[in-house]
Amino acid sequence: METKDKSGTVPQILIVDDVDANLMILENIIQEMGYLPRCAANAADAAALIAESLPQLILLDVFMPEMDGYEFCERLKDSPITRDIPIIFISAADSSEDKVRGFKLGAVDYIGKPFEVTEVTMRVKNHLKLYEMQQELELSNRRLHSVISSQARRSEDEQKNILYALAAVTEGKDRDTKNHLENVAFNCRLLAQSLQFSPEFTEDISESFIDTIEVASRLHDIGKIQTPCDILTKQGPLEEEEMQIVKRHVNQGAAILERVYENTPGNSFLPMAIEIARYHHARWDGSGYPKDICGKDIPLSARITIIADIFDTLTGERCYKSAYSKEESLKIIGEGSGTFFDPEIVDVFMKVEKQLRHS
Repeated sequence: METKDKSGTVPQILIVDDVDANLMILENIIQEMGYLPRCAANAADAAALIAESLPQLILLDVFMPEMDGYEFCERLKDSPITRDIPIIFISAADSSEDKVRGFKLGAVDYIGKPFEVTEVTMRVKNHLKLYEMQQELELSNRRLHSVISSQARRSEDEQKNILYALAAVTEGKDRDTKNHLENVAFNCRLLAQSLQFSPEFTEDISESFIDTIEVASRLHDIGKIQTPCDILTKQGPLEEEEMQIVKRHVNQGAAILERVYENTPGNSFLPMAIEIARYHHARWDGSGYPKDICGKDIPLSARITIIADIFDTLTGERCYKSAYSKEESLKIIGEGSGTFFDPEIVDVFMKVEKQLRHS
């Protein structure tokens, strides 16, 4: 009578031994247990049977011609396809050294020759049960991982949607900047990806950093929702008092995002969005705003966004200026290296300039 596992299939037991009498004895025992025996006289034949169908357990003779059991076991354990299949060595050699060697190679047990039916039966049943439990556990873990990953993706999408909605408010306030946020986000991601290959930034820029800056950089001008429209849309240069009002948008934007973060502390994009909003008008030499920050004290996310923001602003037409050509804009960025911008980021920026998006 066949014995099926929980999946409803009959477990296959591969028996590998170069002695016909041993194969017959083990084959009869396995059949009596209700399992399906598959027999091979050497490692090559066993490998062919495994290629046809994976067994749930392998009874492997140690001493065989051409390739012995130890070497075959090692090969099976090196393969991701067969490494989890339990292997029980069968051998007349039962010294401690032999057993230790087998266990080190990944075998789960030893059965001595001549065979004792009860011993073979119990050991096979026990290890089949353990293997089945291990497979069930791995399946459960994969399902759990899938559920958690799906929930994490939904949570991340919800977090992004909140920030995209906030960014849309900014675009609605300043219609002069069509596609500006999309371009800045794209260029920030491109620049961060490129910087990842630079020794100076390898430790600071991870895949998570790259994904985050693409979203967070869209909110760099969120503070402008508190800037009067007549100032944002004014033709020509601003008066000093008006300029001071505009400058407030960096702290106002950071404050808005901090309030949002207080209510949604699980949002992984907001901490970077806050630092970008606050420091995207800082300058490498300290001449920007807010004051008293310069060089590498400016967060890396903001140093990247500064260049992406100014580049797209230069190439786009605004109510207070005409658009510069891409070549003119790149020249201005290059001239600002080491004064306005982090020179190492500018170097990488220039290397990827053909891939940049702009207004």
